[in-house]
Parts: sequence; C-alpha cells; structure tokens
Amino acid sequence: EPYRRQRQMCIRDRLKQLKDTEKREKYKIYGELLNTYGYTAPEGAKSLEALNYYTNEMITIPLDADLSALENAKKYFDRYGKLKRTYEALSTLTKETFAELSHLESVSNALEIARDENDLAMIKEELIECGYMKRHGRNQKKRQGKSKPLHYISSDGFHMYVGKNNFQNDELSFKFANGKDMWFHAKKMAGSHV
Repeated sequence: EPYRRQRQMCIRDRLKQLKDTEKREKYKIYGELLNTYGYTAPEGAKSLEALNYYTNEMITIPLDADLSALENAKKYFDRYGKLKRTYEALSTLTKETFAELSHLESVSNALEIARDENDLAMIKEELIECGYMKRHGRNQKKRQGKSKPLHYISSDGFHMYVGKNNFQNDELSFKFANGKDMWFHAKKMAGSHV
C-alpha cells in the first residue's frame, strides 16, 4: 500500500509537469513572430503588439527590455525546445508508469486469490522475472509443484478455467485455449482470464 501511494503521488507530479508543458507552442509562436516583426520593436520595449498570422488576431508578446528582439526570440525558442523535450520525456514516463501500476495491480489481485504455496511461488517468480525481487541462493529456480488455474464446470457441463496470476492468464490465453473457446476478461482492469 505505501508503494502504491508513492507511485500515485509520482504520477500526479508527472501529470502536473506535463500540464506545465502546454505553454510550449505559445513560446514557439512568440519566437516566430519576433523573428518576423521584431524589427518594429523600439529598443528597451517591454512588449510588442503583432499580428499572429496563425489566428489572424493581434497578440502582445512580453519582452525582456534588456535584450534585443532577436535575443528575445532566441529566449522563447529555447523555452519552447526545453518544454518540448520535457513533454516527450514525460509522455513516455507517464505511459510506462501507468503500465507498471496496471501490472502491479494484477499482481495484487493474484495475491488476493492465491490459494496455496504453489500460487505464491508463481507470483514470486513473476516478480523476480520483472525485476521487483532478487533471486536468493545459488539455485536458479526451486523445483516446486506447478500451480494450476481454477477449474469449474457449469450447470450446462461447460468447463471454465480461471487464471489466478499473470503466468496462468498467459498460459490459458495463448497455449491452452483454442479457436472454439470463449475468453472473458474485465476491460481495462487487472484480473483473471477466464
């Protein structure tokens, strides 16, 4: 639970940073307009009124009075570049973090429905393979009994298999099932494949 709260705070921070990068296009336009109309700015001006040729509206561009129009343009282009790189990096990190949270949610779900030591051993093996835990001892893998999916028979005589962890879900979906089987899973949620 503390790990989940920490990751959620991290995601909130990244999403706030991502929102802060929304100004990047404005800075690019300021730089472009200063390159076009900067020659009309008097020396020491604190702003420049210019026609934004993207929207056909007048726009006021704040200026650093100690810099020339071209130096102000360079400053805006630098801000734009920095925010663009930040946006690209944060977009990737945010997607990766959501994927990681989703995976950990599925592990948490598997722990809730684990029934015996073999189920727990499979979950531990998954966590080791994903790099969340280290393998202890010299043996690469302990020989343990294989955990099996839950098996039910419906009142109509249909066999239903329920994966209790990600390994079993993959096994059921990609190795056990055939083209005539029906597959069930809750959309956009961690849980069992049935």
